[in-house]
Amino acid sequence: MGAYHLGWLERFEGYNLSSEVWLTGFKPFGENIDNISQIVTESLDGLNERISLGNTKSPFSAEKRESTISIKSEILDVNQLGSRIISSRLKQNNPQAVVHLGLAQNREKISIETVALNELDFTIPDNNGRKYSGLVDESRHQLLHSSAPINLILSEFEGDERVVKSSDPGRFVCNETYFRSLLSMSKEGCKDRLGRPLPVLFVHLPQPEYIPLEEQIELVKKIIAITVQRPKVEVVGGLLCRPDGTLLAAQRAKDEYMAGYWEFPGGKIELGESETEALTREWMEEFGWKINPIRCCEKYSHAWPEMVVNLSFWVCEPVGELPEAIMTSHDQYRWLKNDELMAVDWLPPDIEFVKRIQEKGIGNL
Repeated sequence: MGAYHLGWLERFEGYNLSSEVWLTGFKPFGENIDNISQIVTESLDGLNERISLGNTKSPFSAEKRESTISIKSEILDVNQLGSRIISSRLKQNNPQAVVHLGLAQNREKISIETVALNELDFTIPDNNGRKYSGLVDESRHQLLHSSAPINLILSEFEGDERVVKSSDPGRFVCNETYFRSLLSMSKEGCKDRLGRPLPVLFVHLPQPEYIPLEEQIELVKKIIAITVQRPKVEVVGGLLCRPDGTLLAAQRAKDEYMAGYWEFPGGKIELGESETEALTREWMEEFGWKINPIRCCEKYSHAWPEMVVNLSFWVCEPVGELPEAIMTSHDQYRWLKNDELMAVDWLPPDIEFVKRIQEKGIGNL
């Protein structure tokens, strides 16, 4: 089995460094005498702690099972000035993540807000007496998507009914704050230490009668711990050889991520699948071919700013005669001889592996 290769980002990061997170909550507004977002935010101010994410069996999960977090809290007033504080601060410096908390009076779950809208429609005045309907900002954006790893957060909370996905951040100061922070992050080109766009997230909290305060505090800590991480994805690929000593390579379709690059066909392992089950399924989906994975010949990892991909490659054999391919994810495929292996443009993480195959010889896989 081949060596396990780590990218420089993994060696550098290791998630042993403390990640500074700006956490905000809001003062009471309307007829509320308190605001749970303020209570949670103040309770976490100054926290410097290693937070465990627990065990998982999911093939799509956080890169590490713990994060070291340093929280700096700020309580925002519920008005236009409050909505601008973090967006203005991002012009001077930035942390490793920004997490805004707000009260959702009519919700019973913790809501992970996926978007901020360039739209305001106040049903009550803010704390300065402003009652406004219109745009947050005179920009071309109708909405802005969160830069936080939303899918990762939802995956880590799979099965926890207390945390849900939301695409409705409201039309009040919560949404105004979220939109301004995301817009500033984008305009200023703010990055975290991994080189990805700075994670900015808004989380709406219910009243403590629905989820007790102490539970909400722990859930927010976990959300923050996930937000500073990147996903880890388990991927499997197949090496299919013909008796004439050629090896199959396929070119990613124009509408696929990393379009035009060549690869050994395969894909992501789904929850509950083994590597061989995933590989068999992927080849049937992508080519309409039945294959039999024989043995794992290589494992390595590649770190992108947005994610870490753990790859496993299996030597495979066809099951019976291969019919005409019905390609769903590739534009073309080729059977390459040993001296032709480097004649195509391989996915960057695979280049060194392909070179090792060429040095060794396809027949010696």
